[in-house]
Amino acid sequence: MAEQQLRHIPVMLGEAVEGLAVQAGGRYLDGTFGRGGHARAVLSRLGPDGRLLLMDRDPTAIAAARAEFAGDPRVAIRHANFSSLAEWDETAAGLDGVLLDLGVSSPQLDEAARGFSFMADAPLDMRMDTSQGESAADFLAQAGEREIADVLWHYGEERHSRRIARAIVADRDATPFTRTGQLAALIERVAGRREPGKHPATRSFQALRIRV
Repeated sequence: MAEQQLRHIPVMLGEAVEGLAVQAGGRYLDGTFGRGGHARAVLSRLGPDGRLLLMDRDPTAIAAARAEFAGDPRVAIRHANFSSLAEWDETAAGLDGVLLDLGVSSPQLDEAARGFSFMADAPLDMRMDTSQGESAADFLAQAGEREIADVLWHYGEERHSRRIARAIVADRDATPFTRTGQLAALIERVAGRREPGKHPATRSFQALRIRV
């Protein structure tokens, strides 16, 4: 499974890398390493004097990067959000291109324990970096009804956002929301199945992933 995730091929890989117009001696940043699909493609175009900087919030992604690229002198690796790239000394010399593949990757969705999906019952986490920050369960336990509703509407365009938020707040004191299956069941109960082939929790889970 680990090897399969490591070799995950990003959508539109060729187009993304072509857009960078990689030069053999250039300096490039992959700010969302994921499972390395873009990084491998960029490295294949770099010469011995080129430089590739890899960043990711996900500790699992960084572990994969170090396992594969730690011995390559052209590569530097940092566990951090790309928003902090200015704090990295490696970027002081400038960059010839930056690549960002935003959103949750297929391997992350497939890893049930991360709690990104309702397809399997798992801890309600959803953090990219599981070593810090607020989980989805933490957010739902502490946020007010209006804040939850606003998140579901603005990030997921969930038309039943207020009804779902009201139900979460009403139920959480008796039974805190700690599992993906638990939350998905509440949303299905409150919103009902209105779109064939689409689970009613889809938009809410999207919204919470973005918020967390």
